[in-house]
Amino acid sequence: MKIFLSIAAVFAWLFGAMLLLAPGPFYAPTGLAMTPMVASIAQAHGATLVGLGVITWMARGANRQGLVAVLTGNLVVQILSLGVAIRTVMLGGGPSATPSIFIHVVLGAFFLFFLLQAKKLPA
Repeated sequence: MKIFLSIAAVFAWLFGAMLLLAPGPFYAPTGLAMTPMVASIAQAHGATLVGLGVITWMARGANRQGLVAVLTGNLVVQILSLGVAIRTVMLGGGPSATPSIFIHVVLGAFFLFFLLQAKKLPA
């Protein structure tokens, strides 16, 4: 579980950094016009991901209750992000936006798996 949480934290940091530092290229495949105002929204998303990465990284050694909280929160993020990714494709983001669907399904499945494992740990 520690390895998974480490990998999840690094992914959050990588995507967060891309959104913070280069929102235009990050969203270019969707055809979105990246105005400064839209970029600031993408950067806010990036800041949230960096923070989520820190929380996930620091939870690697948590007890059962802490693991359940962090894994549940991350699972909720993946489910909601999957809905947003699907909506992006439906709004015209096209096939170039579909990798995000794959990412959220895979990460969501892992968070669910490890959440179920964490719930089995002794309190």
